[in-house]
Amino acid sequence: MAEFTIRAGNQLCDVSLVSSSSENPEIASIKSFGISFFNNMVMTCFKLISLTNLILLGHILYNEKVDYQLFMTFQIGVFILEVLGKYFIIGLLKYIFGEYKNIKSSYLLYIKLKTVLIFLIPFVTIPVSICSYFLLKLIFKDALQINDFHLINEVYKKYLLFTPVIYFFEILFLLNLKFLNIIKMIRSVFIYIICFLASHVILSWILLYILEIGLIGLTISYCLNSLIFFFATDKKISIMVQNDTKDHFHLIPNKSNLNFELFGLLLEISKYSLINLIEALPTQLIFFASLFIDNNSLIVNIIYISFYEFVTEIARGFYYTIKREVFNKYNDINNRQLFLLLFSGYYLIIIMVVFVVLLIFKNILLNIYIFKGGEKTYQKIASSLRILYSLCILSMSVKLIINGIVRGMEIPLPNARKLIYLILFAIVGYYCCFEIDFGILGLWFSMIILDLFYICENLTKVIKYFPFSFTS
Repeated sequence: MAEFTIRAGNQLCDVSLVSSSSENPEIASIKSFGISFFNNMVMTCFKLISLTNLILLGHILYNEKVDYQLFMTFQIGVFILEVLGKYFIIGLLKYIFGEYKNIKSSYLLYIKLKTVLIFLIPFVTIPVSICSYFLLKLIFKDALQINDFHLINEVYKKYLLFTPVIYFFEILFLLNLKFLNIIKMIRSVFIYIICFLASHVILSWILLYILEIGLIGLTISYCLNSLIFFFATDKKISIMVQNDTKDHFHLIPNKSNLNFELFGLLLEISKYSLINLIEALPTQLIFFASLFIDNNSLIVNIIYISFYEFVTEIARGFYYTIKREVFNKYNDINNRQLFLLLFSGYYLIIIMVVFVVLLIFKNILLNIYIFKGGEKTYQKIASSLRILYSLCILSMSVKLIINGIVRGMEIPLPNARKLIYLILFAIVGYYCCFEIDFGILGLWFSMIILDLFYICENLTKVIKYFPFSFTS
């Protein structure tokens, strides 16, 4: 296997990808469980930043009250930007490095992908940013039945207009984190994420709550921190690859990197972005459908969708552990079976803790996202969701761990079947939400139905194939 030597400080680190199959399953399951929290760290960071921005906005007070309309308008704008561009670009980061088996290939791909993103991010985000103003007006007028466009102007001029710059540096920062994660610099990635969030929260707190300059304060903090941490991670990578400095660049690509192969690369990896869009589609459809219910339900749903997406990205780290590592790491059937049993057990314990916390602590998400848990109207809507939403978190988590086992067994669900399930999910959601007037309760019920489709089919495969693959 090819090796790629990097320099960290004054020490040389061999980061060739070598796995051992001799480790005790009991010990390996504990180690892998801990590592799983970091397997999807970059996408978790992406969602954590979005979650943090909502919490910051939910605690801005005007005349001792939360501006719920600003909270809602901001997230609708973010929804437009993500659906029309950001999810596609982020998808390039999410999957591509999994296709390369050694670090040198990953580094060369990193340089190519960085070159592509330098041009692709402005090409996508600038038009979307401009269009977001008109799409917001359309949603306000037709879906929300609001004719006062003051908030649209506020959000557009103080945030959406600057998103091409914010997302440019944020996505390149996430790319750098992805590469550092690939070369096993997990501690560095974790530190960068924590420092980014801490710096963003502190600066936003000063601008929003002390200087009281409103939404533009969040924008300034988001933009400034994205820029600073992009250059910080970029500098670290350039130091680590001293023997390849001729290939490394910060913002202006080297002439040698500019060639027609980049277009081929983009076409090749765009399929991974489509997968990312499909995975995000259920929650985005729920968000879109809630635009046509009522504004109070929409505000509550914004909070619940944000937390659901964050937990989903954490759970995907465990999914990747099963999918990518276990079935390649253990040749012995009994060891593999024991590992899966222990690992899945630890995972389900954690998920059950989250499930119980959401059940016991009434309106815990409202209290986290909004100052003093919001108004009684929001608390009433949230209370009606408490049991069903907790079941959604549980079913999603079970679905992902079973999916990981099936993917590791190389018998994934056919794409045609996934499409059928999505169509059924949309039909059930529409019927429950609008035809029998269950509102957002019906939308989250359809999410459970979607998860059950996956669980039933994949669990059948696991039960069917386990006797042949895992018993002595």
